[in-house]
Formats: sequence, C-alpha cells, structure tokens
Amino acid sequence: DGKPGSLSPLESQPHSPRYAAAGQRESLEVRVREVEEENRALRRQLSLAQGRAPAHRRGNHSKTYSMEEGTGDSENLRAGIVAGNSSECGQQPVVEKCETIHVAIVCAGYNASRDVVTLVKSVLFHRRNPLHFHLIADSIAEQILATLFQTWMVPAVRVDFYNADELKSEVSWIPNKHYSGIYGLMKLVLTKTLPANLERVIVLDTDITFATDIAELWAVFHKFKG
Repeated sequence: DGKPGSLSPLESQPHSPRYAAAGQRESLEVRVREVEEENRALRRQLSLAQGRAPAHRRGNHSKTYSMEEGTGDSENLRAGIVAGNSSECGQQPVVEKCETIHVAIVCAGYNASRDVVTLVKSVLFHRRNPLHFHLIADSIAEQILATLFQTWMVPAVRVDFYNADELKSEVSWIPNKHYSGIYGLMKLVLTKTLPANLERVIVLDTDITFATDIAELWAVFHKFKG
C-alpha cells in the first residue's frame, strides 16, 4: 500500500541478515573508493614519469614499434609487451614498416615440419613487417608447409620453396655424423640456391622460438659495414 512498515523484532536485531548485508555493502563501497583513489594516484605518478622521460627515447619507441592499422590491439598493451620482450642494447636502428624481412630455413621430413610450424608461428605472432620465407625442403615438407600457408592466408607473407633433393649432391661427399644427416649441411649451399639479387637473409634453425619481433634481429644488418 506504499506505507512504510516497521521492522520485525528479528530484522531489527544487530546480527540479523539485513544488518549483515548492509554492513557488507558499506565495507565494499569503502573499498571501491579506496581503489579508485589508488588508481588516480597511480595515473598521476605515471603521467609525471612520462613527462620526465627523455624525448628521444619516447620518439624512438613510437617510431620503431608503431602499430599496424586495423589490428585492434591496444597501444598501451602492445607497448608493454614490447618493453618486456625487446632487448635494450643502446639505440637500435629503425626498420622501416614496409621493409621486407627475408628468412631462410632448411626443412626436411615430418619431424622438421612440426618444428618449422612452431618457429614460423612465433615469428608471425610478433612481426610487423612483410616477410619472405625461403624454405629448402624435400617433397614431403613442401607439401605439408605449402598446405599450411595456403590455409592460413596470412597477409604480407610470401613463401618460396627450393628442392632439397636436388641439392644433396652438393654436400653428400662431406663426412657427416650429425643427427640431422645430410640436411644439416644444406645451409652451406644457400649462397648458390637463393636468388642472386637477395642482399641479406636471416638463416634460422628449426628448433628455436621467437619471443620478440624478428625486426630487432634484422636491424643488426644496418650496423654492417661494406
């Protein structure tokens, strides 16, 4: 009927459920206000710290680790990931956003194909530049990897295959007890196998994983002398 009613004797007791709920609500409100005040203080400290940071460091990071458009990633989150994974060895040379990074990998057989998939995924996860993979593979590995790349349809990624079986004669005469067999020597013929106009390439083993952008490694080329 809209008229206020008095509390029953049970509800008016200090230890009743209604009193307990009200006390919990008040303590929760107090805690929320404390957290909000802590967040405001942290934001003030962060803004002051950013204001004191050297200008060239801020500009270098924004230029080197600029986000690609349309990725949907948070700029602050990405900056935190980069700061945690990237190496700080002085001022790193800048790799232009449109510069293609060339990667060569020797891959043969089912086992090597599994390792290469893990390696390639780690490179793709962190990369921002176009990639060109040069894969020296036998017929089995080429079939597996070609199918995977076609299925993934990753943009700005090109893959070229080179027949490892045709290169066996180049290294088969070398005494070899390596666990990977003759394919462990295939890197010796890369200079004859890869295109003559390819100026630089990163050669990777199959049993590694990247934890940061491969552009950091590519930037080392800018330090090379003639």
